[in-house]
Amino acid sequence: MLPVSAIIIDHTRERIPLLIGAIESILNNTVLPSEILVVVDLSQEDYPLYLEDIKKFPLFNHPLVRFYRNEHAKGPAGARNYAIKLAQYEWLAFLDSDDLWHKEKLFYQWNFMQKRPFLKASHTRELWLKNQQVVQTPKRLESGTGKFLIEAFRHCLISMSSILIKKQVFIEIGGFDEKLLAAEDYDFWLRYLIQYPIGLVPNINNQPPTIKRSGGWFQTSMTKNIDVYRMYSLVKIYKNFYNILNTMEQKELMFQIKNRFRIINEQRKKYIFEPYIENLYQEITSDTERLNLLNQI
Repeated sequence: MLPVSAIIIDHTRERIPLLIGAIESILNNTVLPSEILVVVDLSQEDYPLYLEDIKKFPLFNHPLVRFYRNEHAKGPAGARNYAIKLAQYEWLAFLDSDDLWHKEKLFYQWNFMQKRPFLKASHTRELWLKNQQVVQTPKRLESGTGKFLIEAFRHCLISMSSILIKKQVFIEIGGFDEKLLAAEDYDFWLRYLIQYPIGLVPNINNQPPTIKRSGGWFQTSMTKNIDVYRMYSLVKIYKNFYNILNTMEQKELMFQIKNRFRIINEQRKKYIFEPYIENLYQEITSDTERLNLLNQI
């Protein structure tokens, strides 16, 4: 077994069949992590029913698999941060409960990293399945390598399900921002790419090492007003890192701030934001005015 903690988060009983498939895809790998941590983001009242359902599956008692409840129900960011506190090994791998790993994903990715000790993290390409049918990955979302910060300002280009990262680096960067109920991965990888490059693991016999599934279930990427969360991240990057960005990165950051502010203002004219989103919007607006951001663009 490798010194890797594999982390999965879940948040609803309805996704248990998907979760079982995700866990099995890890256990079917040719090399295994040393532990698989499943953090369930449910209330104290709902968790016993979840356990009742999950205990029907034999892998609940597998020696590598451990289930925990995220006591504060903080969303994906809080659930992953809690799992990382529990993790006992120096490397972290993630898998969303509705995604899968190729059976040699961890073997190939581990060897890739061992040959490149300068890298702190790597990711892989994905095979996209929608209702079990292969769909083409949009060109704008194709995986990259190195420090592609400019492209990362535009789109989230790193899939959590494909990641292998040093635990200490994750902690140094600050983990996931628990204020973000969505786009927490977008926020984290912006902070990572400012400091470090990321490696891209080659396909395995022409097959992407990670399988991304979608269907009739809710996914965080479908969150309404997700651009509010991304705008919050961009303003945070401006406040904390603007002076260390190069000229092209600064230019793209300012363009994205202006563009996303326009988008969320158009959305706000069409419908009322939920209270949490509205409060975040007001905080963003206050920051942009105080920093005179929009007049700089």
